[in-house]
Amino acid sequence: MKYATLLILPISMALSVSLVAQQRAEAPPAPQSRALQEAEELRALRATFGDVLDTVNKSWFGAPYQQIRAVDLNGSLAIVFSEAAINERVSQLTQGQVRSAGARSGQAFCNLTGTYFANGDHLYNVSGDLGSLRFQRIGERGFWFIRDQNVYTTSIDLAPVDAPASFMGWFGSVLSDIKEVYVNGTTFRVSEGNETNVKGKPAKRIIFNSPTAPYDPLMREQAASDTFFFWKKGRLEVSYDPSDNQPLRMAYSNSAQGVEAVMDFDYNSSGRIRQVTINNNSKQWEGPGFVRASYDADGMISAIAGELTGKSHKVSFNLSTTWSREKGAASIQSIVPPIAVKLGREDMELRLAMLFAGNIGDLQRMGFNFMAPKIAPSIPAPTQAQR
Repeated sequence: MKYATLLILPISMALSVSLVAQQRAEAPPAPQSRALQEAEELRALRATFGDVLDTVNKSWFGAPYQQIRAVDLNGSLAIVFSEAAINERVSQLTQGQVRSAGARSGQAFCNLTGTYFANGDHLYNVSGDLGSLRFQRIGERGFWFIRDQNVYTTSIDLAPVDAPASFMGWFGSVLSDIKEVYVNGTTFRVSEGNETNVKGKPAKRIIFNSPTAPYDPLMREQAASDTFFFWKKGRLEVSYDPSDNQPLRMAYSNSAQGVEAVMDFDYNSSGRIRQVTINNNSKQWEGPGFVRASYDADGMISAIAGELTGKSHKVSFNLSTTWSREKGAASIQSIVPPIAVKLGREDMELRLAMLFAGNIGDLQRMGFNFMAPKIAPSIPAPTQAQR
């Protein structure tokens, strides 16, 4: 390309020009040219991952969800903890003030029904071994309610102002957030991995790396942003099928958060995701897992099931889904009983966490008192001047 204009020179000069061109071609490129070429290759790798995400958006979700505003959920949730897990969790949540008095293995089998809207409005009802719980948010108002303890809080998280109206937009916004970090952002350094083979299919690899601090087993608390946005740092290896840009395997790790997992993707004959098989080595979740999707005749997810296991616990779920274009938030509106006791956000979060530490009835029979732990701000002693 650099010497394309030489083609128009007289034939009498062709030999001398070709010799000069050969000498220049054999010389190493200038440092600036090499840097520009490498930068372009890295941009191409990021753009390729963007193409993979676009393929996921189109083949996994896409047009069938374009006008869908709500989804009804109905199914089961099962949580099983060992005795050691319950004792440790209760002690952590109460900073050692309360112990579960040797509770046996805790089992919580629950039914979940509810409705979730693309803009974030929702109503969930959970019933079973955890008691009766309700979670609602419509617009800027909502609550969490524990019927068995007759307590609730109205301090809840609100939806973003730019919340999508349809689930096509909802899925797109999730993938857009990922694309903003990995494709458009500069936090991760990108490189090309060696070509590999995933379940008999040739695959290409892209590697993103943003090193984190080492894991600290003594750290009990962390910022919410670290908990929910752990994927914004760490190491991600993406193996994809170059023929259709579908991801075949993703390996992710974040040392600081103790997260390490490999996910393999299987597809049905229509190219939609059928199952994600998880090999999890994350802290406290070292074990296999899966997420399995079923589809209806319109190509929409009709059921989703999954399971995650750890050394001392297992969580599984099986939910059916019914999608709706017409359903509005007024259809899910409910109220808290007027005699319920209102709590602050921190107190309510503690009570909810305790419910998931093990079977509430088992813990209470073993001497655990939910009224014992109390989270309150630390108030310094008044100074002499304040007295």
